[in-house]
Amino acid sequence: MTDVVIQVNEELFHEHSSILGARSPVFKEELSGSVFASKVITIKDKKRKVFKYLLQYIYTDTIDGRNHGIPSSNLARHLLVAANRYGIKGLRIKCEEKLIKDISMNPVWSCFIFGEENNCSKLKEACFKFTTAGTNLAKLVFTEEYLQFMQNYPDLVAELRKRSMLL
Repeated sequence: MTDVVIQVNEELFHEHSSILGARSPVFKEELSGSVFASKVITIKDKKRKVFKYLLQYIYTDTIDGRNHGIPSSNLARHLLVAANRYGIKGLRIKCEEKLIKDISMNPVWSCFIFGEENNCSKLKEACFKFTTAGTNLAKLVFTEEYLQFMQNYPDLVAELRKRSMLL
């Protein structure tokens, strides 16, 4: 009883346009426009696995079918980008929560960058809090990643310095 086919790379997903349109404003627009006359949507910028998780969320509000959450930060990043692309706010929130939960010394600079590039204000705020907590900043500034962070994101560095001086 499906009425639309979505092609991601070589895989075909047979889906329901009414469900996709109800859950995603982007799909709603794509499916209601004249582009939809072919009933096939080709998506080139997504990984098959990520798109399967996106569809699972659209249909069930879960990622793994048991509502245990997103299994990895890497998947959360990919899904957050997809959620932004398709306007799926609930998935975006879950992904950002997973990334916040997984902040640690090693990936904090990449979390900052990801948060900045994807307009994730809660993730950036959590990175600021983590970085300025205790002796974390003193340990983090002596890394190669921090030097790159300083060069590429001077506004975030300025905000970080400002916040660390307030402590």
